Amino acid sequence: MNKMNTKGRNLLPWVVVFVIAAAVFSGHFGVGDVIFPAILGRNSGATWFIAALGYGVINSLGVFVAYLVVATHNKSLLGLTSMVLGKNYGRVYTTIAMLIMGPVFILPRVSSATHEMAVAPFFPAIPLWITLLIYFALNFYFAYNRSKVIDRLGKFLAPTLIIFMLILIVKGIISPLAAPVSPGSSTAFTDGILNGYNTMNALGASIFGIWLINELSRRGLKDAETQRINIITIGSIAALGLLLTSIGLTYLGASSGALFPKAQIGELSVDISNGLLGYFGKVVFGIIIAFACITTSVGLTSAAGDTFEQITNGKLKYKLTVGLSSLVGFLLGLVGLSRIVGYTVPWLMLIYPALIVLLIMGLFSRFEKVKLAAQAGTIVAIIFSIGDFLGGLGIGNNPFTKMNSVLPLGKQGMAWLLPVVIAVIIFQIISAFIKTKTLTKA
Repeated sequence: MNKMNTKGRNLLPWVVVFVIAAAVFSGHFGVGDVIFPAILGRNSGATWFIAALGYGVINSLGVFVAYLVVATHNKSLLGLTSMVLGKNYGRVYTTIAMLIMGPVFILPRVSSATHEMAVAPFFPAIPLWITLLIYFALNFYFAYNRSKVIDRLGKFLAPTLIIFMLILIVKGIISPLAAPVSPGSSTAFTDGILNGYNTMNALGASIFGIWLINELSRRGLKDAETQRINIITIGSIAALGLLLTSIGLTYLGASSGALFPKAQIGELSVDISNGLLGYFGKVVFGIIIAFACITTSVGLTSAAGDTFEQITNGKLKYKLTVGLSSLVGFLLGLVGLSRIVGYTVPWLMLIYPALIVLLIMGLFSRFEKVKLAAQAGTIVAIIFSIGDFLGGLGIGNNPFTKMNSVLPLGKQGMAWLLPVVIAVIIFQIISAFIKTKTLTKA
């Protein structure tokens, strides 16, 4: 058992903190974090830094807020959703979110991306099923032993990912291929927010909440206050890592990416890597993608094991979930990346807005004071997400999608925002009025 630093704040030793933070960072840093900032930077040109800040607000700050909420209430996603939706509906929402973020969508997506972006370009004769078989064998190996998964990620996989990321970013800063295009974008900050929104990292942070709570308990930190301090510290380091890498990659997109004005998303990152480092750049990019994908899937697989063990009160064991997740990920991964992405995005659009509302309202330590407003905001978010969900499935001719299309930010998939703000304000006023009336009668 690790000894805590009893001077002051009861933190784990800093070496351990950084190992866990590296594991958490690598769990968040997926293929979207590699390709979205580059395309954002190229499209933003001279205003790339403003775009990077917008990206950071929703992506990195969103991750920090999620861990802050987890730390404030010492609850995982199941506990947070149960506070708002009640125990039964909280279980339903958490189950759906974990399936989407785990074996059903994200695991097949990142494994297929590994094949198409990191294996096929170098070994075109290797079929998809071989890549997936090796990938999920490794996924199972790294995630199966719960007591070792964080150390394996934080000590071995994450440092490799970070080192190759630094090679690419530092090379791009020292000798960029071109200069950012002027005058830039007038909507750079908003574009950054929308790109950051697509990564869904705040949802990942809420899911990793149970992962962190269980990890700290395993290391002997079981009281809520000590866990709170360590979760906030670890979450802050992981969020800072995401911010720094996204700023670096956005700059690469704005500078070196300017040389490839017609490259599509994904292709741009390959072109930048090749331009900066030649053939070695393609190798570096392939390694980054492979490690970004495997660390994300290992983290989500392990978190799924913890989550479903919690949801079922221990009936569904961690190791069984890890095995089933790897098997389902392998089978669904055979569908192919493009089809998986088409299936994934609508479901993420359905569940993500409600989570954002839940996390923001969860920042209130005295949650009972805003519970009614949080419930109203969450329900409204779900209702308005239905339109984006159906539209994403190609069913655009329905009342929900038509309603969303005429609302502010409707075309960007954020039609839910204004109705939610209005609902939260109205129901918070109602809640305050009811409380005042109750106190007056008393």
